[in-house]
Amino acid sequence: MNILKTRFQVYDALLAAARGDAPADLALRGGRMLNVMTGEILSGDIGITHGFITSVMGKNIAAKESLDISGLIALPAFIDPHVHIESSMVLPPAYAEVAAANGTGTILADPHEIVNVMGVEGFSLMADNAADLPVRFFFDIPTCVPAKRQAESSGAEIGAAEVRQMAQRGGRKLGELMSYEEIIANDAVLAEVVKTGWELGLPRDAHFPMFDVLGGVFNQLNPLQKIVVFGGMLAAAGLRLPGLAALPYNILAQALRRASYPALNAYLTALGITADHETYGPELQVKLDHSMRLMLSSHVFSFAPMTPLLLQGVRRMRYKDAIGLCTDDIWPDQLLEKGGLVGVMRDLTAAGLEARDVVRFATLNNAQRLALAGMAEAAYLGSLAPGCVADIVLAAEPLRKFDIRLVLHEGKVVAENGKVLQPCPPPGIPAAALETVRLERLKLDDLRIAVPKAAGSTARARVLVLPKPPELPFPQLVEEDVPVVDGWLDTSGYVTIATLNRYGKGSGVPSLGLIRGYTLRDGAVASTLAHDSHNLVVLGSNPQDMLTAANQVIASGGGMAAVQHGEVLASIPFPVGGIMRPGSVAEAAPLAAAFRKAIGALGLDPSSPILPFAIFSLPAAPGAKVTDRGIWDGDHRRLVEVLVQ
Repeated sequence: MNILKTRFQVYDALLAAARGDAPADLALRGGRMLNVMTGEILSGDIGITHGFITSVMGKNIAAKESLDISGLIALPAFIDPHVHIESSMVLPPAYAEVAAANGTGTILADPHEIVNVMGVEGFSLMADNAADLPVRFFFDIPTCVPAKRQAESSGAEIGAAEVRQMAQRGGRKLGELMSYEEIIANDAVLAEVVKTGWELGLPRDAHFPMFDVLGGVFNQLNPLQKIVVFGGMLAAAGLRLPGLAALPYNILAQALRRASYPALNAYLTALGITADHETYGPELQVKLDHSMRLMLSSHVFSFAPMTPLLLQGVRRMRYKDAIGLCTDDIWPDQLLEKGGLVGVMRDLTAAGLEARDVVRFATLNNAQRLALAGMAEAAYLGSLAPGCVADIVLAAEPLRKFDIRLVLHEGKVVAENGKVLQPCPPPGIPAAALETVRLERLKLDDLRIAVPKAAGSTARARVLVLPKPPELPFPQLVEEDVPVVDGWLDTSGYVTIATLNRYGKGSGVPSLGLIRGYTLRDGAVASTLAHDSHNLVVLGSNPQDMLTAANQVIASGGGMAAVQHGEVLASIPFPVGGIMRPGSVAEAAPLAAAFRKAIGALGLDPSSPILPFAIFSLPAAPGAKVTDRGIWDGDHRRLVEVLVQ
């Protein structure tokens, strides 16, 4: 329903039910409710009329129907303010079935991935498939497409005109403004995008990682401080004793506070009220010091030694109103296992945060931030209060397990015991979404690096190298002498990466690079799900397996493939936009699990199956990358070739 319009239309009926002059449509009786304003668990009936709450803590309120919720705790349905549905490999109806069953009532989806592929029509593909579902969808307007214009090409370019088009099609918020360097520098394109958001009254989401700042601060510590910090991080993570993170956090927070942050000042001046989901450790303190709100995402556990420091920062806050939660990206097998946002909540509670705080993060805090930033409907979400929308989760005790038994959406029961009561409709998919991989089959020589005839037995080449811990895992660019055999670089001992524009915009020949010391021992992987431009990216120990993997993906019209000794170990076809499938999460999940298993056999980390493609090809992240346009030297912000001239 349209929350504001409906609330006005049924105003008189709501008021009559609230006064007790008319029966409520439904009364939830016999349970208790969490007051997210005070953190108390209270007793009494909850009255619901026309999809809105009209009474709480009631005593035998009159109602047309009753639902016995004895033994259950009523919570506001969860609000996921930042998620890329495409990362779950499905369209909104399939995602909604899992999210609704696990207590999410409102999703603000950022279709950044499909808009990189299809532009404004990709936005419409998602928005047109989001009506009449057991979850309320709002859509962000993707802003940074491509994310690094001088470094890569994608299937579309988004500027102020396209922002206006997506706003006219229902866009409610500017999606993550990840091109922060360009925004700070007042780049003409990004400046107009941000200004257009202000003009249209759209909230603006942040993306402001501070890995470089953290690394610089750590390197400036004295030897004893480094031992205490590094040892405390490992001990707190390994022994699961949160208190061990206190001293390392204090050391790093104090060091961070001695610096000044003009870049952050400029970024926040541009965006205004915002929330950032790229926070992984004690840099939380700097962002909060600058009144930046945060969204803890499913990725906060990706950097395990840092997680205790991040959570220590949350625990020590006197006021926790600035902390929200989001999912961001989640693969279908994890979505099925964890349930989306509730999985983040369970993980945070298991890591030591108080369950009642975590509920508030996922409900009231998310809602109030959005309302404050200009999204009027959000003021009526996130709380079990008279006048608010009756999006309600009923969970069994103890609360910390988030064992969800019933879910109500707009006053109607939509899910029970982890299953939606009615299947969602199949998606509608336009023909254009099925024709986004415009590539011919590759040849073996496309994946080999030719050397000019004048070269000797070796050639000077640029090589990507991952630093060793405790340095953060962002590739550094070095120069090395590589053997030459029959006019080609001898890449044995290296991993080769190839990135190829798949939108018909390039030469049809991939950009090539070398990686030293990476964990890929044997075989190859290829994918058109490769953040953020979603070009075809291939990594391999030998060109023959790379060729097999690449051509498998091309033949599938997009997808992922893992190959070893010429055998396809796993393949996930993505016919929709080269990044999604038309079916259910349950259908996509076993394909994702099989791909994880396959890349594990090749030496890659199965817990992060997208990482190989992003860490070496996403120029919006720090470090050197190989994009469809060449090797991006992140330190000097320029494109270079693999061979040093």
